[in-house]
Amino acid sequence: MSELSDEASESELLNRSLSMWHGVGQRVCQQELDVPLDLHTAASIGQYEVVKEGIQCREIDLNQRNCGGWTPLMYASYIGHDTIVHMLLEAGANVNTPTPEGQTPLMLAASCGNESVASFLLQVGSGCNGEITP
Repeated sequence: MSELSDEASESELLNRSLSMWHGVGQRVCQQELDVPLDLHTAASIGQYEVVKEGIQCREIDLNQRNCGGWTPLMYASYIGHDTIVHMLLEAGANVNTPTPEGQTPLMLAASCGNESVASFLLQVGSGCNGEITP
């Protein structure tokens, strides 16, 4: 396998990684790549419509932790997906649920420089009693 130069673009790196994942030289149909996303993954990669559908399902616990102890709100806050943070909070996600290490969504947003998310989390009561205030 040839090595990539230091100037390789992100798309070249991604394509190389995907080709290794799929198996070099193998062709994979699009249907094999289409897998449903869980709420945690959708929140982390900014899939607004998937998160919206999950919330509308009403059978999903918005505060459910994955095996790493994170909630969908933690991921959206950490990455900085403003609209998903807003949607999760409006649907009833707990703004003060901490990670196993004790970090709240506010702390995660602030640690990554996501100022708009951090500001919104402060406005809705992060660090207070966990209820969204108008």
